[in-house]
Amino acid sequence: MALSLNEFAVRLVDTRFTLVSGERLLGGVSADVFVLQVKDSQGQETQWVLRQNKSEEDQTAARAAILREYELARALHRQGFCVPEPLNISLNAVEYGGPFWVMTYIPGSTDLSDGHLATRLETMAESLTQIHNVPVGALPKLPDRTNPVPELYDYLPAGPDWLALRAGLDGNHFCEYQGAPALLHGDFWAGNLIWDQDRLVGILDWEDAAIGDPMCDLAAARLELLWRFDHKTVQRFTQYYAERLPIHPWRLALWQVFVGSAALKFMGDWGLDETLVNHMRRLSATFIENSSYQVLTIDPKTQPLSRTPDF
Repeated sequence: MALSLNEFAVRLVDTRFTLVSGERLLGGVSADVFVLQVKDSQGQETQWVLRQNKSEEDQTAARAAILREYELARALHRQGFCVPEPLNISLNAVEYGGPFWVMTYIPGSTDLSDGHLATRLETMAESLTQIHNVPVGALPKLPDRTNPVPELYDYLPAGPDWLALRAGLDGNHFCEYQGAPALLHGDFWAGNLIWDQDRLVGILDWEDAAIGDPMCDLAAARLELLWRFDHKTVQRFTQYYAERLPIHPWRLALWQVFVGSAALKFMGDWGLDETLVNHMRRLSATFIENSSYQVLTIDPKTQPLSRTPDF
């Protein structure tokens, strides 16, 4: 009898283990994720996680993407980051739906409000700055993310309200990041953070990781916090970040226009409740509008700040 995907994955990792059960986790937008309950020859049970990117027509690209994520996780785990330990990878499992990799399971909660919020916000900011301080020379080759403008024009809401912004960005050489390249998580939000009490024990889902401008990560984290809390919470988190790494206000505003516009374009595909989506749309529209104003009024040559910008 042919092995199931989960059985094949367990055998791939260690033939001394057998599959007890497998449960698919709900909510994945770009990947299918399964928690595997396994046991060894002595009957001791543990849990692993199988992650398989949703099928792409270009299998070469799919293999490259999942290998990149796997190798990055290995590099970060070796450096002591609280990421799941990679156990093995299969790049040619066409009969099982495509490439996948297996990692250790990290128990805990992703509910950011299930604890002391200020403590968790500070821990989040500290962890994000640690990511941005990782020496990039020790990492696998990752995509560049240094200039939002080429994609931004595809995401901006339609209408004449954005003509001034487009005019201000066309040919603006300040849009290209000139600072030291940083590792970017690419999706640093509460759902990808695992907590044990107020201790951060896991940072998940590095599939959108890149090398580039750290203000991109900060902008996305700020928008996520705005959706779930309020502007005061956003500013508190940002201040914790600014105490550790400087913030470039113009570039932060520019990336906020980008992440807000991209969110507006794609959030309808995230499988969220319609009421929540409408709430997020309203906040995102205001976020984009305010950030656009900052892009047009702040001097892009303004020096980085060690405090929270006033927006």
